[in-house]
Amino acid sequence: MILTITPNPMLDKTIWLSHFEKGQVHRSERIKQVAGGKGLNVSRALVGLNEATVATGFLGGWTGQVIRRLLDEQTIPHHFIETAATTREGFTFVDEASGERTAVFEPGSQLLAREVDALKQFVQEQLPNCRGLALCGSMPCAGFDNLYADLIKMARAANVPVFLDSYLEPLKMGLAAGPQFLKPNREEALNTFGIDMRTSEGAQSLLQLLAHSGAQCIFLTDAQHPVRVRYHKVDYVLTPPEIDCTNPLGGGDVLVAAFLYGWLHEMEDEELLRFAVAAGTVNAMHEMPGYAEIEEINDMMKRVELERGLPLAGDKSKNRITR
Repeated sequence: MILTITPNPMLDKTIWLSHFEKGQVHRSERIKQVAGGKGLNVSRALVGLNEATVATGFLGGWTGQVIRRLLDEQTIPHHFIETAATTREGFTFVDEASGERTAVFEPGSQLLAREVDALKQFVQEQLPNCRGLALCGSMPCAGFDNLYADLIKMARAANVPVFLDSYLEPLKMGLAAGPQFLKPNREEALNTFGIDMRTSEGAQSLLQLLAHSGAQCIFLTDAQHPVRVRYHKVDYVLTPPEIDCTNPLGGGDVLVAAFLYGWLHEMEDEELLRFAVAAGTVNAMHEMPGYAEIEEINDMMKRVELERGLPLAGDKSKNRITR
């Protein structure tokens, strides 16, 4: 079982408008709501890949109830810690005339120390049954940036591999605890480290910085742009094919799910990296974030270009966990 943790989930509402004009009243004839959050997308994709998963994190109030119902409807196993505060909502307005999307997300809810302790206790109880742990997204409030670092230490003690996908202080503190896998995107890297991965120098600098954590696999993602990867001391550049993008959300999360799936199924290195990047690309072709279907991914793999670099000296491997 792969346990995904989403501390800051969201009831994600997408609203389609014939046109969007600031300062005007708009009426929509189409709206869709989804249980949103990086870890929820990872679990949704794992269910699509027929891989056992449980989603956890924090949920509260009526929005928390709606998210639980949506997860049940999609048969996504979950066990969330109930919070006194109400879970946030997010709104994405799609201008059908231009295709532009405008998103507004509420701030995260305030957590209580006892709620965070309850999550740690649940994770501790689940670790003996875990084949992997995915720590996904931001913290909903200040005061708990060390949560991921604490969970990584617990997982390492249980010999459970960890995929960390976060930013700002939770990422920085998590790096010091030694996750096995990492995946910042361009915006997250800029905000956290001030490094732009779109330049070769920036990408190499970022890979070197993140490699100090001892992670055995590092993905640098940037929307539809090529994905840079350092895996087992070798650098790769993977270029996804051009597609008609239906949904820009959740591609990185599906990449995380597909990588963990392929890693646990002992795919060869280059096949595994193609599989992960192909999965993120397939997600962009479907409205539901976290979409994964193995036949579509296998077809897309054939169109992913892979360039392999030279082995890199001095890359740490202290965090390697066998599959």
